[in-house]
This record gives sequence, C-alpha cells and structure tokens, in this order.
Amino acid sequence: MNLKNSISAKETYNRDIKWLFDFTQDFNNRKKWDKQTLEIDFIDECKELKKGARVFTKSIEGVFMETEYLTFKSPNEISIKMLNKSEIFNDFIGTWNYSSIDGNMTDLKITYSFNLKFPYNIIKNKVSQKIRWNMTKKLVFLKEYLTELENKNVLQHSL
Repeated sequence: MNLKNSISAKETYNRDIKWLFDFTQDFNNRKKWDKQTLEIDFIDECKELKKGARVFTKSIEGVFMETEYLTFKSPNEISIKMLNKSEIFNDFIGTWNYSSIDGNMTDLKITYSFNLKFPYNIIKNKVSQKIRWNMTKKLVFLKEYLTELENKNVLQHSL
C-alpha cells in the first residue's frame, strides 16, 4: 500500500511511558478524555487489544471507521489500518508512538498516513489541515484531562 499523505503531531506528558500507554489504550479511559471519539469498541468476539484485534470508532463528526491493529507493542507503539469503505479515505493507517524521555516524561506522537478519495483529493491541503487540527486537539484533550487528574489528586491529598 503506497500512502501518499502523512501527518504527525506530538505532545509531551508528565507520565511514565507504560502508564501512558496503558491509559490511552484502555477504551474506558479513552471515552473520558478523547472528546473527538463518540464511540469506540471491539468488533467480533475479541475483547483484548493485541495485534489483529478489530475495533470500530465513530468521531463526533460522524466519520465511522472499522480498523485492525497491525501492531500492539506495549509500551512503545500501536498501529491500525482501516478495513471499511470510507467516504473520505481510500486507505488509512494510524500510528501512536510512545517514547520515554526520562522516568516520568513521555512523548506521544500520532501519525496518520492516507490516500484520499475524490473529491477530497482535490482539496487535499484543506483536508490535511483539518486532520492535523484534529490530531493536535486530541493530544491537547489528553493533556488537559491528565492535568485535571493531577489537580484532583493534589486537592484530595491536601484535605
């Protein structure tokens, strides 16, 4: 599969790499912090994230995607490929890479690689800009949620 477009966004979190990986890959947690994902769950009988697991997501914008995990390498990387037909994409692969900076800091980089369908390929720059904005916002939502958790813990410990 030759993917012509690739977009990445990265953010640093004040969390251990294993903790961040486990937290972000847990669907119950994902529903709490990821305000862009309306629905996320398993397809078929699989109930565990691993290579080959099939998952569906629906964004707040109504984009539905059935995916399969190509990689699940805790705590460093996951990647998924789109399985279903999409109005926007011919092909789509998403990758989340986790890199430990030191014991308590982790970079999370999200990369989406894709081929757009007609007529979206005509306005590729506009579509790419929207995708980049969504990726960046997803990382910001995670940072805001984790900051909120930290603040609650500080308040609870001070009472």
